[in-house]
Amino acid sequence: EIKERVTTAFKYDDFAWQKANNIVLDHPKRAHGLHSLLYKCAKCGTEGKMHSEGIHLWCEECGKKWEMTELGELKALEGETEFDHIPDWFNWERQQVKKEIENGTYHWEDEVEVFSLPRCWRYIPLGKAKLTHDIEKGFILEGHYRDADYYIQRTPDQTNSLHVEYGFPALDKMDYVDISTENDSFYCKPVKQNCITKLALATEELYLRSQAKTPTAV
Repeated sequence: EIKERVTTAFKYDDFAWQKANNIVLDHPKRAHGLHSLLYKCAKCGTEGKMHSEGIHLWCEECGKKWEMTELGELKALEGETEFDHIPDWFNWERQQVKKEIENGTYHWEDEVEVFSLPRCWRYIPLGKAKLTHDIEKGFILEGHYRDADYYIQRTPDQTNSLHVEYGFPALDKMDYVDISTENDSFYCKPVKQNCITKLALATEELYLRSQAKTPTAV
């Protein structure tokens, strides 16, 4: 009960607050980076082909384009505006990921470039590896470093959230996910960019699913 009350208290919606208080943000690059969160096209459903620049967000697959208004809303330049409230689009993406998990089709894998951070002052390049995320096994990172193979697994019940970095300035300003162990952090840069938000959503949904299956201790 305490956890539920704290979780509810921490929920907020900056976009709703902005509109309710008529806060005008006329920055010429206000939509910059929005595609990292809105990675799935609301019109055609294609993932990873969204882009943003200036005040616009668009899909390179179907060509649909939206403008981010000075009140923080989205407006389609042509046709229907699928989501004018940005959090509604984001929550729709979460529901799409949840459906993939429920029907058993969710699976992600890619080649990644890995950097280890055993201490807080130096990243150690480990080269290429394979990162997989699926419903039953969770995250599996498999690679080879200094003449030895390594295998790291984090099951769904071990991972309630995912540390993601958008345009990570500490390395090369690309997107990274961090798979952490008890004594190290492995920063992984996927070849497929604009995918880490989906991984974060899937991580949260898989954890909730694992907790629902866990019997309550007596």
